[in-house]
Amino acid sequence: MTAPVTDPQQGDSGRTDICVIIPVLGEQHLTDAVIKDLLDDGYRCAIYVVDNGGDYRPGGAEHVLRPRRNLHWAGGCNFGLSIANDRDYAAYVLLNNDVRSSRGFLAGLRAAWTGTGASLLAPAYDSNWPQQRVAYAGPAGQYRPRNVDRLVPFVDGTCLFIPHSVLDNVGMLDERTWPRYGWGCDKDYALRVRQNGGEVRVTERAYLNHLGRKTAAKAQWYDEREAEEENNAGMSAKWGHGWRDTLYAGFDGLARDGIVQLRLLRDNRKTAQGDV
Repeated sequence: MTAPVTDPQQGDSGRTDICVIIPVLGEQHLTDAVIKDLLDDGYRCAIYVVDNGGDYRPGGAEHVLRPRRNLHWAGGCNFGLSIANDRDYAAYVLLNNDVRSSRGFLAGLRAAWTGTGASLLAPAYDSNWPQQRVAYAGPAGQYRPRNVDRLVPFVDGTCLFIPHSVLDNVGMLDERTWPRYGWGCDKDYALRVRQNGGEVRVTERAYLNHLGRKTAAKAQWYDEREAEEENNAGMSAKWGHGWRDTLYAGFDGLARDGIVQLRLLRDNRKTAQGDV
């Protein structure tokens, strides 16, 4: 393992208040693009890449953490958090490498947190869940931010903004319940935040293009049906068989929309794969 010693982007003046943690498994070009977006944007941050595959080539601006085995998404995020946790960052951003971010991305997330005091935040995006989508669905680089922050039941693990105080109170992702695919971790974390009295919000001040499973889907062990089964089994074990009602409590209209949209998404994937 390569442990961080100094923050590459922290100079003599100013403070690095956000730590971005990116778990990766191959697909170097995707990670390079994500880091370039962050660096080009100019917001002072520390970047930690958790190299699950052992083949990541550092660019020089990031910390590289090399676990001895593939920790998968949730374990990789927790590995990065466990190392960064004592560095006095104000917040952590858990970020997939198959994304592209809007201009002012981290600043937008930070402003939304400052403005709302939310305990868990995520940007608007162009992917699965309707509570995170907006009318715009074009390139992230051309997105025009809006000072709109919506209260939602949960957010997608593609990008999670977690304040340091929340990490201390709520803890890390539950990699034991969802060790392989981690699909339930984001919903579970949102419920734990809400149970702790915190709010979960989506902000339109930042935006992501999610390229969609460009890393995991290329792994030989990846099986989407198995991932869904792990998600459902874990949520049922932790939150009961009525976990969907618990998750969407107070968001009934959104629950119906979310289920319909998810079914349409799955049908489209099956059609594209010839699995009909």
